[in-house]
Amino acid sequence: MKTRAHTFLLICLSTTALSLPARADSVPPVVRAMIDNWSSQLQVQPTYDSLEDDGAGNITIKKLSVIKPAAGEDPAMNLVIDEVDLKGVTDEGNNVYQISNIAVDNLVFDVDGPQGKVLVSMPSGSAEGVYVKDAGSNPTPDDAFRAAMTVAKKVTTGKVTLDAMGQTVTSDGYESNWDGDPKTGAGTFSTKVSNIVIPEGMIAMMDQQGILKQLGYSGLTFDLTGDGKMDVSSGKLGLDYNFAFIGKDMGNLRFGFGVADVPIAAYAELQKSQKTGAPPDFSALMPELQSVLVNSFTFRFEDSSITKKLLPLIAAMQGTTADALVANAGAMVQVGTMSLNNPAFTTQVVTAVNNFLKDPKSITVSLKPDAPLKVQEIMTLNPNNPGEAITKLGVNVTAND
Repeated sequence: MKTRAHTFLLICLSTTALSLPARADSVPPVVRAMIDNWSSQLQVQPTYDSLEDDGAGNITIKKLSVIKPAAGEDPAMNLVIDEVDLKGVTDEGNNVYQISNIAVDNLVFDVDGPQGKVLVSMPSGSAEGVYVKDAGSNPTPDDAFRAAMTVAKKVTTGKVTLDAMGQTVTSDGYESNWDGDPKTGAGTFSTKVSNIVIPEGMIAMMDQQGILKQLGYSGLTFDLTGDGKMDVSSGKLGLDYNFAFIGKDMGNLRFGFGVADVPIAAYAELQKSQKTGAPPDFSALMPELQSVLVNSFTFRFEDSSITKKLLPLIAAMQGTTADALVANAGAMVQVGTMSLNNPAFTTQVVTAVNNFLKDPKSITVSLKPDAPLKVQEIMTLNPNNPGEAITKLGVNVTAND
């Protein structure tokens, strides 16, 4: 799902795999719903060699191809799937269809643009408990939003390979889990891309100064994870989301945020803009957009060796030693934060930085106001009084907790 950060792989396993340009009278309703949803989002009409429907809820699609020519700054895209099998299709009512299982065989996706060509291949993948919403001919913003989300209880893939710039990046696969309300799409979710390996050659192209190599990293291996909860009610969306970059023998970067009262009508306006090519017009929605509530924000770094490797390198660049750098860090932070005009916050930051550098475990920056703040309230904070803003936003910096 776009709002839950579901990736291209989920789209391939659910939305794309069911979007077929066949005659209306020969397309099963679940497939017709996916056709409409795909067309409204990307204006792309796929082709296929054959579609077989046994009339008992099982559909097989062979040689599915989706071609999108380059347009403006958008690159050309081409997707080919040898076979897609849908099992156990049922009508759940309220224009919602369930597919017990989707199996994908041999997916190849390439993007060709000014920056070069990227080729992604995935030999196999599957989705269980997939729910598809038919938006209908004149959908409400809520129906259009739900139709754009093809949610699945579980999605898994085999190994994924990405070729770019003459280099190959691999991953052991993608997995997602969801538990919620098929009618609205609300619920809890988690995603993971496992064991992404970036080879030394690609690192050398991206890091021409060789800093990572100096730190002892000839390549990079990491996982990407996400989890959270989405609420949908009365035309409003709430989302709590956490994302993590988990680097092997390096450290973990974690981000999180919580928002509420996001108007679903804003999605409809974005979709309208996409169809017409005109910029979104949010003027009518501005009061609702300014009333969006910000509940929290978190940035956290958990060290697993990179800090102690990095300190000597930074110190050498400054013509000093790692010990001297650590000893002087607190004073430098104090000078840098004095202009914020919040002595308590300055003390907190200095303490956190000192504790982290002396014993690198974790450092966290969080925003948690006493009560959720409207976007309008945040926009009216006085930029000339950052100390007051820090207090009102509930900004905290802690280490090794």
